[in-house]
Order: sequence, then C-alpha cells, then structure tokens
Amino acid sequence: MRYILKRHIPARFRSPAGKKKLLRRVLLAVLAALLSWETAAEVGLFSVSQALTETAARSYLLSQMSQAVNEELRSEKNGLVEINRTGGGEVSAVSADTAALNNLKAGVLSRLKKSLNGIVTAWVPIGSLTGVGVLNGRGPGVPIRLKLEASADVTFQTEFCSAGVNQSCHRITMTVTAKAYSQSKRFEALVEEETETVLAETVVIGAVPDVALTKS
Repeated sequence: MRYILKRHIPARFRSPAGKKKLLRRVLLAVLAALLSWETAAEVGLFSVSQALTETAARSYLLSQMSQAVNEELRSEKNGLVEINRTGGGEVSAVSADTAALNNLKAGVLSRLKKSLNGIVTAWVPIGSLTGVGVLNGRGPGVPIRLKLEASADVTFQTEFCSAGVNQSCHRITMTVTAKAYSQSKRFEALVEEETETVLAETVVIGAVPDVALTKS
C-alpha cells in the first residue's frame, strides 16, 4: 500500500520539505475554495428578494416555536390532565390542571421572547440565489442577519370528539402564534406563523362526562 501511494505522489513531495510544500498547497486550495464560495454568497445576497427573506424568516420563526414547545414539554414534570372515575370505573370528569398549563404557557413565551428578539441568523439555500429554478432550495445555506422584533401568544383548547362506537376522545391542544418583523433595510420582512400541539388525549368509553372540570 505504501508503494502504491508513493507512485501517485511526485518525488519532489516525498521529502519532509516536500510534504510541507504539499500541505501548503492543499491549504491554499481549500482557502481559495472557501473564499470563492464566500464571494459568491455575498454577491448572491444582493439579489435576495423580500419574498426570499420572508421565507428564511418564516423558517427561523417556525424552528424556534417548535424548539420552545419541545423543550418546555420535556421540562414539564407534572401531568396536565387528571381523570376522575366512578365506583364502576367509568370516567366521571376530566380535569385540566390550569396551573400546569399556565406554567407551560409562561415557559414557552419566555423562550420565544429570548430567541425571536434581537439579531438572529436565518439561512437561505445558495441555489435560491442563482435565479435558476432547478437549483431553488438546494445547496448549502447562506446566512443572513435579521434584526427581529417579535411577539407571541399561547392559547389552549379543549374538546370532545368521536373516537368510535360508544367512545369519545377528550383532547387538549396548545396553539402558539408568533409574529416577527425584521427592521433591517437590506432584509425587511414581516411574517406570522401558528403551530398547534396536542398536549393530551383521553379516550372515554361510555357516556361523555357532562362537565370537564379545571383545577387551579
């Protein structure tokens, strides 16, 4: 194997000094490639349209909303729902713990306030900067800096829906709505997104409880 490698490496690069020279050439080639990519990216950024900027901002907004919800749910130690049953085992009430829901809401909003306000980095695929349709959305991401001001809100919904014969499902969902505005003169954008997360589902066999109680 060593003999084969030597055959493919010119003799002038086999000595210690030659190896250093080869290493320098490799590093210079890598540096030149990086500079070429950076130059192409900078040139492409001047052609970024408002629609493309808003797409990048919307993608950033959705990723941060999803991350805030997932992280807060992972940190939630207590259950969000309590089920009360009769002596016969039938569900008599489904209680949502409003204190836990309020803590969840406060946690999500706190995370979003930190991640959606100030200078943030969104990403645009380099292929989208070429104007070539087949390359749109492809290639490595080019960072664009956005100065965001954002607001968010969290609401909860509870509902009963049919889950089959003589069965119903009690569901609690959380809706997160966020709106963000980029003040940058170069990358101006105004976006709004909404996500919905199912927090709990309880299948009730038999009659639907008359009242879904809440516990504060």
